[in-house]
Amino acid sequence: MSALLSLTLAVLTALPAPAPAPTLTGTTWVLQTLQPATPGPPAAAPITPGARLTRPTLTLTGRDTELTLGGSTGCSPLSGAARLGSAGALQTSALLLRGVQGGSSQNCPDAALSLREDYLTLLRATTRYDLRGDTLTLIAGKGRLTFTASPASSAVNDGGAVSPPTLNGPWTLTRLTVRAGNVERPVPTSGLLSVTFDGPQVTLVGSVGCNALRGTGALLGRPARVTFGPVSSTRMACAPTQAQAETALNGLLRAPLTVTQTGRTLTLSGAAGTLTLTRGPQPAPAPTVTDQPDPAATYVLTRVNGAPAPATARPVSLTFQGGRVGGVDGCNNVGAPYVLRGRVLGLTGPAFTTRLACPEPGVNLTGLLGGGPTLTLQGPGGSGQTLILTVPATPDAPAERWEFQAR
Repeated sequence: MSALLSLTLAVLTALPAPAPAPTLTGTTWVLQTLQPATPGPPAAAPITPGARLTRPTLTLTGRDTELTLGGSTGCSPLSGAARLGSAGALQTSALLLRGVQGGSSQNCPDAALSLREDYLTLLRATTRYDLRGDTLTLIAGKGRLTFTASPASSAVNDGGAVSPPTLNGPWTLTRLTVRAGNVERPVPTSGLLSVTFDGPQVTLVGSVGCNALRGTGALLGRPARVTFGPVSSTRMACAPTQAQAETALNGLLRAPLTVTQTGRTLTLSGAAGTLTLTRGPQPAPAPTVTDQPDPAATYVLTRVNGAPAPATARPVSLTFQGGRVGGVDGCNNVGAPYVLRGRVLGLTGPAFTTRLACPEPGVNLTGLLGGGPTLTLQGPGGSGQTLILTVPATPDAPAERWEFQAR
């Protein structure tokens, strides 16, 4: 009996440990079935995407209740924001998706357009989720989206692009070229541009000229190609050479780019040119401000362009905690992930705002944060500290200066 027990224990010890269960955030979810929300009984039958279609994907990243939505519609990048409700002891929990965008459909084949629109419609109507093992169900009234967790070895299954572990992570631009006919010529760039792969989700952040750029894309198809949605930018007037680099990059990103990896070098190539990126020694980033906003402080707006802050139902305020900037625009709560590059504040994901019916209009706080303002801190830390956000003048608008006081 002792020998049998020893043998049993040895066999059990040799068995591999069970894989951890997928979590809602940090997992790439691949669509398996889609059930439209039809009015009245009977309920619509679930639809399985055709074998020749690239299946849509979904990712949720972030902490606490405010999340960033990513993934793909199967033929275009997916972006947006999400808010989790209080789960309590129930398996079904609240999940509200906001600002869901599917990028441009110009690169979608006709067969994929219907799936894309149904997918976006149900995402925008989602109110709850149900997570059981490796299956995630999003609930939109009578509609359902059912996903399974993608295997760690690939970003997308069923015809999607395979994302090897060596591709995931940040890559830094080392060379930008444009193509005219059969001639390809380099374009001088300045600043630091980073392209980050996370399964099927692709994020572009940084600068090739003088404006801060940010955008999202999706890794799709075989051979692997990246399709970017619209790239947002600050609106500073740039020197001609800097403006040329930004124009060249925007032109290149309008079409799908073929992905080729050779060791530590990655190229994204299209008809308009090529981006060459590397994991090698990185250029030194712009210096970060010495004095960071106090994460324990609430900065309350006191003056705008030298005049007292406008009267609002609630004080206009900002907080900076855990890589997110949030606050109140005078009525609604706002929030977004951010980063400081030098003294320039840039949003690294979509901004979220509540939609309360306000007795008085608030201020355009999301427009201020999305405009790439320069951040300056004056005075000692703690009470009495002044935070100033300055938006440079553009041909269409004068400069703005917003002053906040720490409380």
